[in-house]
Formats: sequence, C-alpha cells, structure tokens
Amino acid sequence: MRNVKRAFAAAALGMAAMLAPVSAQAEEVRIVMGASGDGALQRGMNLFAEKIEEGTGGAYTGKVFAGTLLSYAETTEGLTNGTAQIGYMVPAYVRGEFPLTNYAIDIVATVVEPVVVGGAMTEFIFTCEPCLAEFKRRNQAFTGFAVVSSYVLMSQTLLEDVSDLKGMKIRGFSAFNKLVGQWDASAISVNVGEVYEALSSGRLEGNIHLWDIIKSYSLGDHVEYVYDAPIGIYGGNSMFNINLDFWKSLSPENKRVFLNAANEALAYATVEYTANDRKLAENAADLNVKEVATPASIAESIDLFRENNIKEVIAAAQSDDTIPDAKDHGDRLLALIEKWRGLVAGIDSKNVDAVAKLYQEQIYDKVDLSTLE
Repeated sequence: MRNVKRAFAAAALGMAAMLAPVSAQAEEVRIVMGASGDGALQRGMNLFAEKIEEGTGGAYTGKVFAGTLLSYAETTEGLTNGTAQIGYMVPAYVRGEFPLTNYAIDIVATVVEPVVVGGAMTEFIFTCEPCLAEFKRRNQAFTGFAVVSSYVLMSQTLLEDVSDLKGMKIRGFSAFNKLVGQWDASAISVNVGEVYEALSSGRLEGNIHLWDIIKSYSLGDHVEYVYDAPIGIYGGNSMFNINLDFWKSLSPENKRVFLNAANEALAYATVEYTANDRKLAENAADLNVKEVATPASIAESIDLFRENNIKEVIAAAQSDDTIPDAKDHGDRLLALIEKWRGLVAGIDSKNVDAVAKLYQEQIYDKVDLSTLE
C-alpha cells in the first residue's frame, strides 16, 4: 500500500511539474483608470481582467490600477509609452490629438440614450479609417466606448432662475461648456479628481457631472442641490484602449479574446452605470444633497442647447480644416444613431447580457483585426 501511495504521489508531482511552466509563463497586464471606487466603471475594469484571464486560459492576467498609477489626463501618454498595456482613455483630455473622435463625441453629447450611443459611436470609430488612425498615431488600438448616464447640474446655492447662473464659475465638460457660455457663466476646466477641492476653495460654484461622481468624490460636502433635467451624456469613455506594441504581440486568437472581453465589460459598464445613477438619485439624502426640480427658465435653456447642439457642432466643423469631410462624417454618425435606436428597441436595454449580445453580433464579430494596427 505504501508503494502504491508513493506511486500516486510521484504521479501527482510529475503532473504538477508539467503544469508549472504554463503558470510561470502567464503575463500580467497592467490595466489603468484614473479614478478609484466601487462603481460600475471600476467593476467593469475588473470584469475585463477576469474575462481576459478566462479567455486566454490563464496565459494573461489583468491587474487593475484604479486611481493610482495614472490619472485620466496622464493615461494617453501612459498608453503610448507602455507604462500601462491597457487604459481608460478619455479623448476630451487631448482634444487636439483626437479631432475627429472628439467631433463625433460632441455630436452625440445631447443624445441621452446611453446604449444607443454606445453602439453607434463604437461602430462609427471601428468603420472610420481616419478615426482609427488617430488612435494608432498615439500607439493605441481602439476597442470601443462605454457611455455613462446623463450629466446634470449641481450647485452650492439654490437656483431659481437662469439669471442666477450669470457669472457663476461652473465646471463644464466637452460640449457642455457651450451651455455654460449660454448662461453667461464662466466655464472652468477642472480635472475630475480636483473638483472636490475646487468646490471647497471657491474656484467652482457649480458642476455639471454625474450622480456617481457625487458619491465617489463626496461632493455632497460642497454642493447641496442637484437639478433633475438631463443635460447630455459623454459618449467617449474609451475604457480599454490597448498599447499598440502589446496588441501586436498577441496571437489572432487572443486579440479576439481581448476584443470580446472589452465588449462584455463595456456593455456592463454602460447598463450598470445608468442603473446605479437612478438608485443614487432616488436616495439623494444619503449623499447629503437634494434633488430638485429644474427651474423652468433653466430647463428651457437646456432644451435649447440640446435642440441646437448637433447642427451647431456639424456646422462649426465644416469650417474647421482639422475635420475633413465633416458633414459626411456627421451625417453617417446620425444615420448610425437612427440605426441603433431601431436595434435597441428590439431588446431589453437594461439587461447587460442582451446589450452585450447585440454589440457582439452587430459590431465585434465584424471587426477586421488588421484595421486596428
């Protein structure tokens, strides 16, 4: 019996020795995003890491650095030079380097349908050679966009009329700065990580942002009122841009794994972020803020902004020589918005699996890998 046990033990050790080299060869991938927390975006990053490990059989594992290794403003350069292999890149922080991508983001800024915009924007970039070229110039492979819920106005003092906004210092974002200008307020550029301090010091008196940001950055310490009118969305959260040198090192099979992991995680982040924001608004008191009805004159100004934004963005780009064929690109994106409205109407857009399946069939299964490098 003792000899039998020894035989089994020897066989087990032999099997372990055979398996050990596979584990030793596993490559850890650095995945960065500019903010820490436990929200839908952070959970989406962790889901991506799980999916690449699962899909590659452990050949690649992901380590998520949330709010530590690189800020949002630093991520573009960090991906370019390989500080991180994968990162949450926000084109709005580097507008001059991504003119066509930011043009598309500005067009959809007032289309408050996150799942629709996520599908349309991702398809637009994947099928736009000059758009993909912007990412390649920064040594990055594009993998899709997540779209978070509607941005809203928040303030330290109660606003009762649009005239109360005149002269206020308000943090806008991308196309929303135009709305701040319509109010005769001052649009202040502040990195998301600096908003708390800016509100505390008086550098900001108001903020256009998301409910999740109120929670994750404790903004309830310095704003009291959140207005219920949706202003718009930001459609350019490129959560899983991949360093191009690293991308080229992957086998075709693993490239597909990474793309499919991005799809699942982007769908998750888009759907869950919106659901989470609804819950936060319903429990505003827990965040030390009050959700209030938007005064009629402010609501009217927001409606006017949303009504005019698309045509104004396209018209302005036609006179800007950094956006060749601006009208053609704009018209194609608007056609994709209509296409995706029809597609999303046929599914439960609050179901992550349904959204991921739709994105996979309509976009990711059709991506030609060679176009990304």
